[in-house]
Amino acid sequence: MRVSILFLSLAVLASGCSEKRFRQSGSSAMSPNIQPNESVVADMSAFRKTGPQRWDVVVFHPPPKETFTQPQEIWVMRVIGLPGESMEIRDDGIYIDGRREAQPERIASIRYVSSVARAPQSGVTYPYKIAVDTYFLVGDNTTNSFDSRFWGSLSRQSILGRVKDK
Repeated sequence: MRVSILFLSLAVLASGCSEKRFRQSGSSAMSPNIQPNESVVADMSAFRKTGPQRWDVVVFHPPPKETFTQPQEIWVMRVIGLPGESMEIRDDGIYIDGRREAQPERIASIRYVSSVARAPQSGVTYPYKIAVDTYFLVGDNTTNSFDSRFWGSLSRQSILGRVKDK
């Protein structure tokens, strides 16, 4: 009896600790799905057994050198490219290994663009080969998002969890 109560207590404690709330900074990079200063809940245990999947919204540490951020900063963006893939963002959509990738219905209205008009130029060239154990992330508001188009793919170890319900 004591063992089962202890086990149940540990299970409840462990499951409660796997979710964490984050506030999207003043950035509009994920608009319209996540507004500036909106809070989101991330499952911090989501990637213990498998890696992120395409279209997951994730919380992560951006690469400090490329993004001029502090190592403890946490950003929120969407995964569009997976390890080992060759990807390209074109006017008519996202292409993975030469084939157009269909967007899920919930984000079908979002148009991802290859570069930002007011930026001097994107940091990556297409087709872009995603290295092993790295992911290509973009903001849903790609006309106003500093993301993998500028600093390249992100290491798996920098991805902390999956945002729920986005």
